[in-house]
Amino acid sequence: MSSILFFGTLVAVLIWVTINGKDIWPFSHYPMFAEPANLDNLLVVRLALETREGELIWWRSRFYRYPEFVGRKLKRTYQLEREQSRFSALAPLERRKYLAEVIRLIRFEEGTIDQYSAIHLIQRTASADPAHGLIIREQSLARIPLSELRHLCRDH
Repeated sequence: MSSILFFGTLVAVLIWVTINGKDIWPFSHYPMFAEPANLDNLLVVRLALETREGELIWWRSRFYRYPEFVGRKLKRTYQLEREQSRFSALAPLERRKYLAEVIRLIRFEEGTIDQYSAIHLIQRTASADPAHGLIIREQSLARIPLSELRHLCRDH
């Protein structure tokens, strides 16, 4: 009887929260959705591949959002290197590790990397302009020629 009363009370509270549009923890308190997103805070770093013809195409891995994850990690290695901290010397090694993984995944997904000449690290931001709508800005943070990564590009 007490479990039915508890369940009934829980359902009644959930219905009340839903109907009244209340934001009450634990029923509906999700801070990431509690307020409209600010475009000024939106920052995405991802990888693009440069073809032999010079065209840039976004790297779309079958692993969901992995290009953005690797992009953030690579950007962090460049920042770490500039900071001149005691970990700065490790930044190139960490960058090589991530680039080796990117090359391995491209080979796994596409069979070869021969059609590409470089990897680009690109930062994308967005802003709203009343006259032009949504404006997306892209800034190239680094161009990494595959020729510099030939030790990572060798077929084993």
